[in-house]
Amino acid sequence: MFFPRLRRQAKWMFVFLAVIFGLGYVIFNVGGTIPGTGLGDILQSFGQGSSSPSVSDARNKIEDHPNDPAGYQELATALQRDGKSDEAIEPLSRYVQLKKSDRAALSQLAGLYLTKGRRLQDEAIAIQNQLIQLTGGGLFTPGQSSKFGQQFGEGQVTQIEANRLNQQLSEKSVAAQEAYRNATRVYGDLVKAIPDAQEAQQPSLFLQQAFAAQSAGDYNAAIKAYQRFLVLSPDSPNAAGVKAQIAQLRAALKAQPSQG
Repeated sequence: MFFPRLRRQAKWMFVFLAVIFGLGYVIFNVGGTIPGTGLGDILQSFGQGSSSPSVSDARNKIEDHPNDPAGYQELATALQRDGKSDEAIEPLSRYVQLKKSDRAALSQLAGLYLTKGRRLQDEAIAIQNQLIQLTGGGLFTPGQSSKFGQQFGEGQVTQIEANRLNQQLSEKSVAAQEAYRNATRVYGDLVKAIPDAQEAQQPSLFLQQAFAAQSAGDYNAAIKAYQRFLVLSPDSPNAAGVKAQIAQLRAALKAQPSQG
């Protein structure tokens, strides 16, 4: 029999991933059809030119002029150009603190958080798959059909390895949710920076906001953003999928145990 504590841990993390990262991925193909959440073009329209300053030049500029937002923007751009998108978050966050109305930068920052969340999510799922292999495909029971199961059965090695994987799974999942929460927050700042008269020109922004909130487990915020999208773009090809998402999220909220 599988160790009861490990069984509870594995089961909890499996359900966590299924609920937090599962809703919406069928309808929206993991965000791929939501404008702005493809996550593959984060560097677009943010100063990719080869003539832009290097990381060291940008850091020197910040050191000389710590209150000049340009240095932080240049550092964020240089880090992204070097493939260090996670490191670019900090200077870009500082930049938007200094230039709160820069909508392009806010959108870029939200995209970086989404990219980070998606990467961590994928890493969590990969670890979950390792747990499934460790336990013979049943997640909760070590299988004798696998080499590991035949060699070590249900002994201490299984417990140590499962403990290690569960810890990694928990850390990646929590970090992914934090990244998605930050993306949701930044999208909220971006919405506030857009004049009401211009909202109708950017309905996809609310799909992006909803996607981030849903991935963060903030279903109420996701529903609100999806509803705003439907108001702005009722005839969108995504409208039917959005309505289905709202229904799923409401059902998920209803199923949650009451607090207190």
